[in-house]
Amino acid sequence: MPIAPSPTAQTPAPRLLLVDDDALLRSMAERTLQHAGFDVLGTDSGEQALALLQQGHFDLVLLDVVMGGMDGFETCRHLRQLPQAAQLPVLMLTGLADTASIEQAYQAGATDFITKPIHWALLAHRVRYALRASAARAELARSRERLERAQQLAHMGSWEITATGGMACSDELARLYGAPTEAAQCSTALAFLARVVEADRPRVARARTAALRDGVPYELSFEIERFDGQRRTVLEQGAPVRDAGGSTVLLEGISQDVTERIEAERQVRQLALYDGLTGLPNRQFFLELCNTTIDRARRAGVVCAFLHLDIDQFKTINDALGRSGGDAVLRAVAQRLQAGTRRSDMTALTTPADAAPVAEVVARIGANGFTLMLYDIADHANAGSAAQRLLREVQRPVMVAGNEVVLTASMGVSVFPRDGSSAAELAAHAEQALYAAKKDGRSQHRFFDEGLNVVARARLVRETELRHAIDEGQLRLHFQPKFNASGMDIDPGNHGDARHGQVTGVEALVRWLHPRHGMVSPGEFIPLAEDCGLIGPLTDWVLEAACAALVRWRADGLPLTTVSVNVASPLFMDDGLPDRLDALVRRHGLPPQSLMLEVTETILMADTEAAIQRLNELRTRGFKLSLDDFGTGFSSLSYVKRFPLDELKIDRAFVRDVQRGGKDVALVASIITLARLLELQVVAEGVETAEQAAILLELGCSLHQGFLYARPMPAEALTQMLGGTAVAV
Repeated sequence: MPIAPSPTAQTPAPRLLLVDDDALLRSMAERTLQHAGFDVLGTDSGEQALALLQQGHFDLVLLDVVMGGMDGFETCRHLRQLPQAAQLPVLMLTGLADTASIEQAYQAGATDFITKPIHWALLAHRVRYALRASAARAELARSRERLERAQQLAHMGSWEITATGGMACSDELARLYGAPTEAAQCSTALAFLARVVEADRPRVARARTAALRDGVPYELSFEIERFDGQRRTVLEQGAPVRDAGGSTVLLEGISQDVTERIEAERQVRQLALYDGLTGLPNRQFFLELCNTTIDRARRAGVVCAFLHLDIDQFKTINDALGRSGGDAVLRAVAQRLQAGTRRSDMTALTTPADAAPVAEVVARIGANGFTLMLYDIADHANAGSAAQRLLREVQRPVMVAGNEVVLTASMGVSVFPRDGSSAAELAAHAEQALYAAKKDGRSQHRFFDEGLNVVARARLVRETELRHAIDEGQLRLHFQPKFNASGMDIDPGNHGDARHGQVTGVEALVRWLHPRHGMVSPGEFIPLAEDCGLIGPLTDWVLEAACAALVRWRADGLPLTTVSVNVASPLFMDDGLPDRLDALVRRHGLPPQSLMLEVTETILMADTEAAIQRLNELRTRGFKLSLDDFGTGFSSLSYVKRFPLDELKIDRAFVRDVQRGGKDVALVASIITLARLLELQVVAEGVETAEQAAILLELGCSLHQGFLYARPMPAEALTQMLGGTAVAV
């Protein structure tokens, strides 16, 4: 059985107000309309009707013309002045048959009229028709409002142009042109055409004429000068309107202000092709420009040079001056390179007086790297002269926020056609020559030769092998314990026997067991991993393997509580690191404090505020944090005290020199004091002699790590060692 809808879910009956001082007629009309499903409220005076309209909502008014007191005409006029009744349908009930009365009813605001005597069978139909017509008018009004709002949002106006040149325009078109009301009301096609800028006006006129004469639709973009003097870009679409005979009677269309869109497209193109910081072409655009120039050079038989310049030790500048200071340095270098490659300057310095002028393209192609192309340089020697000239330009001091900064740069040079036939090939060879210049001592230039290609290919092979090593299980994890040496007998004869110390934790160190070359030193493949983007996957592997080893040790009853893992900069600054670490320890069933994450000063000083935020987030989640190689970076005490750390590790370079006494001992002592004041655990790295260990103990540092106690070892060897060792929990 179907369920009838509840009364609240049904559409309420239309509410009618019946105004007539004839009680009998009013009663009959009420019963008739109520029987037809209407909600009817009757009253006998115009005054009472106005009061009721102010108090409640009605969908339609039936209003008698002839009534005592205020008649129907006056009631209707007052009714239309009420905001809630301005669009209300009003049916006048009149026994007056003259047309003057009917006209007067319409003038008073009546929607329609019903003559008396009333045809009762048709009354409900007339009311329904009036309600439908009112609803249609309301929907039309809403549609017009929506169209106007849409046009306003889209900055679009509509218009019509007649064959005689008359023009009708929407309010939004008038606003688009900034036209005053009087100009919009008496507008002509010629008047609005005059607002098109002179350069575009003939094109617009031709398109409109062709549309009216030949029925050809069009779409054009052009500039206008508004009535208030502003210049805007307009997209206009016009289409002919034909009569029944096929003749064009008018042209209708829309005009849209697309100034912001055009500017956005220009900005997108700027972002796509140019470097946002310096305004120079980026790598992609540079190669496109250079390929065109190389084609011209090939036809002309001239020599070109590619110069790849890189600012030496730019990271130090960034760390010292902050990112804004580093950006200022890059802008200054870009300006000098542009000025240094202008034809007049470069021609005078690098070519004979009768040689063809030099053409140039300068681009920023990396964080602190720039590439230049010089066209028609006469010979190879001129490329070297140009390189030296530009390096001297870069070395001139730069003033940044009141600080004088002295730069050096290195440069690699490749020459067309000797070193390559395409822009990409020449740019790559110049970059290889740059690496050679840096290895040879920086602040100089080197030319490309085929030997560099051999080195590059070997590097590519090693990078591919490292990728396979991560994926195919060639990596091994070794562990070096940290000892609490306070209970050990440290003397030259004892050499710090591990059996007399306490292991407080271990550091995980990755090794590469190469299938052909055997064990590869971390010093060979860690820098390679950082350069080629493999340091992230490599660190992920180390974290997984370290957690798995810690779980096994715990299962074997060895109460190791902490394993330390070095976290490289790209991984540390990855926003997904905290969640990945959470998932890692959950997967292995370990508490977060079982992981000690070691970071270097260099990482933290690259972006101090972001680093502090990341450290706080990791510490909040329970992970322990260690500052590795302390003293080798650029952090000051004011920065260190802001870092939320658990451990500070004294770099091995300071430990090695502690035996010298004097300043070396004082420096280590100050680091230990700093750690104690900051309530940090302090660990000395690289302890190799009993003398070093004894001095460190005397200075108050009892946690040691180094060859004196144990070399890095596989997990199995560490398990065996811990089996006979008193292990601190």
